[in-house]
Amino acid sequence: MSRPTFIECDRLELKPPEEDDIKFLREGVNHPKVRRYISVFRTPYTEERYRDELWPREHDEDTVSLLAVPTDGDFSGEPIGSVQLAPVNHTDGYANFGVWFHPKAWGEGYALEASAHLLAYGFQELRLHRLSATVMAPNEDSKSLCERLGFVHEGTARQSQFANGDYVDVERYGY
Repeated sequence: MSRPTFIECDRLELKPPEEDDIKFLREGVNHPKVRRYISVFRTPYTEERYRDELWPREHDEDTVSLLAVPTDGDFSGEPIGSVQLAPVNHTDGYANFGVWFHPKAWGEGYALEASAHLLAYGFQELRLHRLSATVMAPNEDSKSLCERLGFVHEGTARQSQFANGDYVDVERYGY
C-alpha cells in the first residue's frame, strides 16, 4: 500500500487511510482488546456498517484521521493503529484527541510517538488552542498516555459509560 505520508515521525509515518485500509481498520475496531474501552466500537462492525458509520468520518473535513505505519521492523509498511483529532472546531480552536493501536503493536512506544506528532500538528499547523481527551477509568494505558503527552486531568464523570458489563467512570483531560 503506497499512500502519501502526511506526517513523518521518527519510526513511523502518519498517513491518511485509503480504501485498501478498511480491512485493517475493521479488524482493529472489532478487536476485543481495542473495543472494550471505546464506546463507539461497542458492537462489532460489518464491512457495510463500517462504511456507513465510520468510513465517511475518516474523510470529513473536520477530522484529522491518520494511520500509523512503521518505517522498519516487524510491521514495516503496514498500518498498526490510528490517531485522530475529531471533530476539529476551527472557530473555537478546539479538537478531541483519539487513538487506538492494534494489540500486536502494544508496548513498543508507537502510540506515544504518533500521538505526540499529531498533537504538534494540531497546535502548530491547525493553530488549535485546546485539545481534550476522554478515557474510561479502567483503561490505565490510555490514562498514562494522556499524562505522558502532557494532558492535565480535569475531572471525572462518574459512571457515565457502560463497559464490560458495568458502568464506569470517565476521566476527562485537557491540553
